[in-house]
Amino acid sequence: MMDAATSRATARSQVYAFLAQAFAEPDAASHAGLQAMLGAAEAALAVLDAAESRAAFAEVRAELERVDASERAAAHHRIFGHLVSGDCPPYESEYGNSHIFQKTHCLADHAGFLEAFGLAPAPGFADRLDHIAIELEFLHVLAAKEAYALAHGHGEERLTIVREAARKYVQDHVGRWVPAFAVRLEAKAQEGPYAALARLLAAFIAEETRELGITPVAASALAPEPQPDDGTAGCEGCLTGAELGPAMRGEP
Repeated sequence: MMDAATSRATARSQVYAFLAQAFAEPDAASHAGLQAMLGAAEAALAVLDAAESRAAFAEVRAELERVDASERAAAHHRIFGHLVSGDCPPYESEYGNSHIFQKTHCLADHAGFLEAFGLAPAPGFADRLDHIAIELEFLHVLAAKEAYALAHGHGEERLTIVREAARKYVQDHVGRWVPAFAVRLEAKAQEGPYAALARLLAAFIAEETRELGITPVAASALAPEPQPDDGTAGCEGCLTGAELGPAMRGEP
């Protein structure tokens, strides 16, 4: 039987896995996989006693059980399109980084985090490392590593490294831009699965920042240059979420 700390780390990993899958580009297989994760995600939120997230999750579950794969794919396309959406871009570097060098630094920092934990983009992965789904998957991996270290008695040093990495990643990245993204996503979606997911994401990240005792400096989305509605730079090769998805690979 897992102790409380291991149970909480495992639960956090499961919630991040669910959210990573939810924000990856949907298809029939990933939609079925996401529906299969509903029970585990709900149980994980119960372990965490995350009141706001549990309330938001009930809406998400109802929406995901209501829509089929084609309906969610159509909603995803309407909201995000194939190019960077000016209304709610799902990329961190579109928030508070007005200069190309700031965006380059943001992407390089993500690459450094992945490399530090033995992770790398999977062969053929064509998206940016600051996509919301990838950032959530990385936090899933860190929480899973914490749970593994706790369960196998790997010592305080390894635990400290993983926990501090998660704290810094939320402080400097996820906690900084995700609140603005969630607000914009809910406004763009208005209703349906992505509006419900926006509320769940906002609630869970707020609970995580309180749990970690941090106060990230909020970033606002910048208005990107006008772009056509069609193109090729979408979310090809995004995450599976339940485990190390096609976007990342590495050691457990």
